[in-house]
Amino acid sequence: MVAAGFGGFFAYGHLVRPEAPMATASPSAHEAPAAAAAGATGSASAAATSDEGGHSPRAIPESLPDIAFADRRGVTRHLSDWKGRPLVVNFWAPWCAPCREETPLLERLSREREGFQVIGVAVDSRSAVLAYARRAAIQYPLLIGERPGLEAVRALGMEAVFPFSVFVDARGRIVTLKIGELHPDEAALILDRVDDLDRDRVDLATARREIAEGIGRLAVGRATGHPWR
Repeated sequence: MVAAGFGGFFAYGHLVRPEAPMATASPSAHEAPAAAAAGATGSASAAATSDEGGHSPRAIPESLPDIAFADRRGVTRHLSDWKGRPLVVNFWAPWCAPCREETPLLERLSREREGFQVIGVAVDSRSAVLAYARRAAIQYPLLIGERPGLEAVRALGMEAVFPFSVFVDARGRIVTLKIGELHPDEAALILDRVDDLDRDRVDLATARREIAEGIGRLAVGRATGHPWR
């Protein structure tokens, strides 16, 4: 478990995942090569990921792709509509248990983290997403679409392993990815570093390194039952 925690989070732009098949979407998070989602303790800040069958790797882009989806009212929205704001873009599906577990945290972050925008990208049928959003009282923006959602996943160099969250700074740069359920201590660590980045307290490389090291410590603490303090 400790090894999985460390292995799941590694330097963006410097390493490439091994060429191995990536698990496809299913009702629970699965382990992806070199980016463990098992147990929802893994995180990823990777340079590339292999396609199905383990062929040529696809790079994770430096900036968030501007992909269009329909929102819950059926209005087409672009991710660029939130340009200039730091974002947490959460890819999820209503049938995914870890996705449901992290919904209250995302809702709380959307209210309490001033300046940060949480956006949910739901990869499922519109009826299923809207029904769950009503039950869970989700207030942050939701973008919905099975095919557009999967296209967005691919554009990010990922496979459909849910949930995963993309953290983006105010300049639109992808700072890190978190594969698996997002925990409060992980969210606080990452968002604090993104805030430091936007305030020019750290550079991008430093922010990524500090996130990777911090997530590793948190993973060890969660695996051993001794939370890092």
